Amino acid sequence: MDYFQNQINEWSDWQAVQNTPTAFEPLLHQIYLSENEPFKTPEIVTDDFAAVFNIGPTQIAIFPPANVAPNTRDRYQTERFSLTRMTRLQLTAPQLLHAGFIFDSYQFYYVIYRPLMGTPVAEFVETAEPLAKSTLGRQIGAVLAQLDGEVASFNQVDARALSDQANWQQLGANFAADRDAYLAGHPATPNCFVHGDLTGDNLVVTPGQVGLQHFQLAMQAPRQAELVPLVLQAFAWDADLLQGFRETYGVSDLASELLMGLLWRADGPAYIQHLMANQYPVTLAQVAARLQTILPVE
Repeated sequence: MDYFQNQINEWSDWQAVQNTPTAFEPLLHQIYLSENEPFKTPEIVTDDFAAVFNIGPTQIAIFPPANVAPNTRDRYQTERFSLTRMTRLQLTAPQLLHAGFIFDSYQFYYVIYRPLMGTPVAEFVETAEPLAKSTLGRQIGAVLAQLDGEVASFNQVDARALSDQANWQQLGANFAADRDAYLAGHPATPNCFVHGDLTGDNLVVTPGQVGLQHFQLAMQAPRQAELVPLVLQAFAWDADLLQGFRETYGVSDLASELLMGLLWRADGPAYIQHLMANQYPVTLAQVAARLQTILPVE
């Protein structure tokens, strides 16, 4: 018997059904039965990639089938590895309960976990006092100083290859060559664990320690790559957050570290365009100067 009855031939088919609890409910019920977990009516949780549902006190992410998402197994393994790593390091993250796959009309990978209970950083900082923000910055710095260490390979993502394939020419005719020269002259440790998507929604203020969630885009990369979404999006250059972060993350020249992170990321050109207010052309020296203006050495 196939518990999932919808046809998925292309990515748009998956998008059309991933937020439909009734389409997944028989499949979800069977998964929870096999894992000996109590089942309740599923509630939608919005996600860009997986079909995610709250079921009682737990949350389940079902990954799209491989015929429309060739990297689905890789993303499943990355989430599983990352949650296990967070537990081993005694850092705050969703508690992984089960992970596996079910053979149905398609092979679906899934993870079941207890989600974080708290306030996303994006919401917290809207009303937080300066002291609360600097304290939060210190907590985030301490967590990342522990998390972003060297690890063995855990997925198929080649961060440098992806960044080399990005369209650096859109920033100016000489930018790609200048980037290559800069990276050649400034070697970085390429095999650190990097969450990769530390936006204000993926950092959660909990009653204890700040927590991290949504690890599907984690990769091996220089730890500087972690700083880009963190500083530009989650912190949005907030001085109090940055002050606390500097104290525990162990970096004095944050501007240079951030420049390295920008040049190592596949989405670096887009971040730089936003940073430079869509100036064209832009030089690497201008980007470095802009960062030094915003983040002077302390």
